[in-house]
Amino acid sequence: MGKKTVVTLLTWMFAASLLTGCGEKTDITNQEIPENSSAVEHEADTDDSPAGESTGSEEAGGEEEAASDTTGTENESIVLFDEIAKYGDYEGQKDKTFEPVNDVLKAPEDVPVFNGDGIEVGYIKTGSTISITGSASNFWARFENPVEGTDYDYLYVMKDYITDGNLIALTTTELEAMIKESLGNRNYDAPVFTESTDDMELLEFRIPMYYNPETDTPVYWVYDYYYKYREEISILSYKTYSVVCTEDTDDYIICQIYYKDMITDEEFNSYGH
Repeated sequence: MGKKTVVTLLTWMFAASLLTGCGEKTDITNQEIPENSSAVEHEADTDDSPAGESTGSEEAGGEEEAASDTTGTENESIVLFDEIAKYGDYEGQKDKTFEPVNDVLKAPEDVPVFNGDGIEVGYIKTGSTISITGSASNFWARFENPVEGTDYDYLYVMKDYITDGNLIALTTTELEAMIKESLGNRNYDAPVFTESTDDMELLEFRIPMYYNPETDTPVYWVYDYYYKYREEISILSYKTYSVVCTEDTDDYIICQIYYKDMITDEEFNSYGH
């Protein structure tokens, strides 16, 4: 081998070693870069997995999708899952005491139902009506399972969705009469009620439409609102009123009390106060 050839070979080897050394770290990140990264990429491309077979994460996703597509056993009102979780998010209620009730659940959305161990096992379909037969002292109620071919004697549901079977619907006409009666319940000149609302101030509030006649008196709800606004409006200190009640969403009634002609101190004192 000639001298020139040896020098050239040594020069090439020295340059190659410098390039290899520079490739181990970057000046910006100071992080090591694998020398055989291309080999790793090649190894990933030639995976030994059978063609068309999913990876572990894809398999997990597939199983989850399959589970969500399982509708389970159902009737016209309720769907019960074929597969449920091993543990629930709530304490089991199967050994609790439930008092008999005659309540109603009308599902505004898909309402989850649970078994006696506190595990979610299905749902009541949106718009369905279920008769509730048992109520515990906590926030749970139950009803007999109507879905054939399933093992649950009772299904349990949160009380938030339940309407008391003893509730009575209050009409707007009845509420207007109650408000007028309460406004007139004073020991000075009776108020004047008019249909017109011209040049009048307005007090507006909402009252629940349904009440239990054994425990609730709607007229007291009205008084509650009088006192609620007492610091801002002395609603009983006026001569002229117009009362309008209209149904609102979510089983409420909107009450509008228009008022004007405030009683002066002189007039009030002339009533013997």
